[in-house]
Amino acid sequence: MLFNSLNYAIFLPVVYLLYWFVFNRNVTLRNLFLLTVSYIFYAFWDWRFVSLIILSSFVDFFIGLGMKNCTDNQQRKRKLLLILSLVFNFGILGFFKYYNFFVDSFIEAFSFFGKDFNFTPLKIILPVGVSFYTFQSLSYTIDIYNKKFEPTTKLINFLAFVCFFPQLVAGPIERAKHMLPQFSEKKVFDYETTRSGLLLIVYGLFKKILIADRIAIFTNGVYKDLDGASGISLVIASLFFAFQLYLDFSAYSDIAIGTARLLGFKLVLNFRRPYFSGSFSEFWTRWHISLSSWFRDYLYFPLGGSRKGYNRTIVNVMIVFLLSGMWHGASWNFVIWGAINGVFIVVLDRIFKLEKQTGFKRTLGSLLVFFCWALSLVFFRAPTFHEAMYVFQNISFAGIDSIYNFGLNSSELKFAFFLIIGMMLFERIIEKKGENMAVRFYASHFLLRWSVYLALVFSIIYFGSYGSFNDNSFIYFQF
Repeated sequence: MLFNSLNYAIFLPVVYLLYWFVFNRNVTLRNLFLLTVSYIFYAFWDWRFVSLIILSSFVDFFIGLGMKNCTDNQQRKRKLLLILSLVFNFGILGFFKYYNFFVDSFIEAFSFFGKDFNFTPLKIILPVGVSFYTFQSLSYTIDIYNKKFEPTTKLINFLAFVCFFPQLVAGPIERAKHMLPQFSEKKVFDYETTRSGLLLIVYGLFKKILIADRIAIFTNGVYKDLDGASGISLVIASLFFAFQLYLDFSAYSDIAIGTARLLGFKLVLNFRRPYFSGSFSEFWTRWHISLSSWFRDYLYFPLGGSRKGYNRTIVNVMIVFLLSGMWHGASWNFVIWGAINGVFIVVLDRIFKLEKQTGFKRTLGSLLVFFCWALSLVFFRAPTFHEAMYVFQNISFAGIDSIYNFGLNSSELKFAFFLIIGMMLFERIIEKKGENMAVRFYASHFLLRWSVYLALVFSIIYFGSYGSFNDNSFIYFQF
C-alpha cells in the first residue's frame, strides 16, 4: 500500500479511529490491533510474503530468548545463536535479492576464460521492504548478544515492532532499544503530537506529489531515451535525480514519522538537510541516518573504525560503502556507486580538508559535495553500467532546444526549477534558524497556521503530479 494512494487515504483514518476509540484501552489488545493492520498494510502488496515477515520475526524472537537464558559459561552457545540469526536473515536477503546476481556474475567471470554455462535465472519476486525489516530485526539479536538490550518476553510486542506499518516498507530502520519499549507504554492522546504528525504527513505528500513526482517525469523520460537525449538534457536529468531521490525518500520518512506520531510513537529522524553538508563525511551523518548509523555501529566499529591507523580506516570505510552499495541493489552499478562515495570520503575530504571549512569556504564545500553526489547517482539511476558510461560520455551543455521533449514543457520545467529552489531556500532557513522554528510556528496566530495548512493541501490537490505518465511509487520500495 502506497502512502500516496487512495487506499492509504482510507486506511489511515480508519486505523486511527479504531486505535484511539476501540483498541487503546488495553496495551496487549492495542498491539495485537497494530500487528493485524500492519500485516494487512503489507498484504496489499503481496499477501504471500507476510509469512516471510512472520517467520523472520519468530526466529529472532526465540533466538533472543535463547541468548537470555544462556549462563555466563555458555558464551559459545550465545555466539552460535547469533550466527544462526545472521545466517537466517542474510540468507533471506541473499536468496531473494542476490541469488540471480551472484550466479550471473559467476557465469560471466568464467565465460571470460572460455567456460560456458547454461543458466536460467529463477523468477524471484523481491519482497518489498525486506532489506529494511531484516536489518531492524537483526539489530535486535546483535544488541542482545552485545548485552546492550534485554530481550522481550512479549511475542506480540516484538512482532508489532518488526512489522510496524508506518516504517515497515522503507524505514526508518529502528533499533529495539528505542522502539520496542514504546509498545509497552500506555498511549495517551496528545493534540500537539497529533497536529505535528498531520503536518509532517501533508509536508511529505507535498514534497513527493508536487515536486519529486514532477521532476521524475523528466528524469524517467531521459533515461528511457538516452540515445535521443542531448548533452544538456543529461545534465539536467542528473541534477534532477539528485533532488528527486532526496525529496522522494525524505517524503516517505516524513509521512512515516508523522503517521507514527498519530499513534503515539516516536521514530528516529532519517534526514537532516543533507545538501547543506560541508563535507562528504558530514553528508553521511545527514543522509538516510538510520541506515548509515546501522552500518557504523554493526560493521564499521566492529571492524575497528578509525582506531587502528589511517590505512586500516580507509579499508574499513571502503568495506562499509561497498556493502552499503550492495544493500541498495543486486547490481554492479550499486557497488560502483558505493565505492565512489567511499573514495569521496577518504580522498576528497582529505585533499580539500572539507571538515575544517567555515563560512564561504563551507558553502563551496557544500556545492562540491552536492555535485559529486549527483554525478555518483548516475550509477544509482542507470539500469546498466554501459548506460551510466553513456551518460558520462555525452554530458555537455549542447542541445538546449531538445529539453522539452521529455514530458515537461517550458512552463512545467520552469515550475519544477522554481519548486526545487523554493524547497532548498526553505531548508536553508531551517538550517540557519534551527529546529525551534516549528515551536514558533505552532505558537503563531491561527490564521497564519491555517493559511499554511490550506496552502499545502490545495497545492497538492491542484498542482500535484498525477496520472500514469510516470511511476508514482516511492523509489526506495525497490530496495
